Formats: sequence, C-alpha cells, structure tokens
Amino acid sequence: MEDNEKLSAERSLKIISQAIEQSRNDIMRNAGTPMIFWGLLTCATAAIVCLLWKYTGNPSWNALWFLMAVIGWCVMAAKSRKDKKKPTNFFSRVLRISWISFGLFALITAVIGTLSFDSTVYTVKLPITTVLILLLGLTGLITGLVLRHTFITTFSVVSVVPANFALMYPGPYESLAICLTSLFILVIPGIIINRQYKK
Repeated sequence: MEDNEKLSAERSLKIISQAIEQSRNDIMRNAGTPMIFWGLLTCATAAIVCLLWKYTGNPSWNALWFLMAVIGWCVMAAKSRKDKKKPTNFFSRVLRISWISFGLFALITAVIGTLSFDSTVYTVKLPITTVLILLLGLTGLITGLVLRHTFITTFSVVSVVPANFALMYPGPYESLAICLTSLFILVIPGIIINRQYKK
C-alpha cells in the first residue's frame, strides 16, 4: 500500500514536471518572433533618433519613441487577431504581465521625464534613457529566469553597463545605448530561440 502511494506520488510529480516543461517549451516556440520584432523596431528607432538629434541638435526627435510604441502595439494587436488563439498557462501570463508592466512604466517614465525638463517645477531632470534601460533589463531578467534562458538572463544583468553609458554621455548617443540593450536582450535571444524551436 505504502509502495503504491509512493509510486503514485512520484508519478504525479513526474507528470507535473513534464507539464511545466511543456508549458515552458510552448512559450519558447512563440517567444522568438515578437522579441525580434520589438528589438529591431527599437534599434531602428534608436538609430533614427540618434542621427536626427545629432545632425539637427534638437532633442525633440525623441518624440519618435511614442510613435514607435504606437506602431509596435498596432502591429502586435493585428498579429494576435490573425493568429489562432494560443492556450495560456502560468508562465505565459507572468511574461505577458511583465512586458505589459514594462510598457506602462516606460510610458510613465517618458512622460515624467519629459515634464522634468521644466526647471520652474522640477529641480532634477529624470534620466529617461537610463531608467528605460534598467526597466528593460529588469523585464528581460524576469523573462530569462522564467524561460530558463541563460543568454537573456546574463545580458539583462549586463544592461547596467549601457545604462551607465547613457548617464555618462547624455545626448544623441543615449539612443545607441538603448539600441545595444535591445540587441542583446531581444534580437539575439529571439533569433536563438527561433533556431532552437523551429517548427
């Protein structure tokens, strides 16, 4: 009787472990393409902002980041409507909530950061780029840990380097720090994931 219960408990644990691993694999199969899309869109926007800011001397070109966010969300919304409904699980919900939270706090950071340039109201300017890179690094770290993806986890932690660069060299080149972060947290891992989980 005890042996049967022990076998039953071991079998249950094995089934749970397999279900968790299957859920993680399902997410990985669908994670690569959105990561590449957002990463490339971010890199392209960063390069455009950097060039326009550098050659015009006008930081107002940073408004293109808001346009990028709108374009990105519209494309992803259209894609999710086209795709057949994918089953959700705990891991996919955690990742979805993490990235939606990142988007929300990135928007809040951009708005507050822009307002903080008014020296009549604020005594300190919020370093928008640095905060955004750290938020991206944090969300990337959560993604890497949930997916057990060493590359994403490692480079998410290393994102403190471009965040520091953005503080040391404010101006047009801040955008390149975001580009570099997106390349290593989104684009390269997305390509690796797509290669590992080719359909």
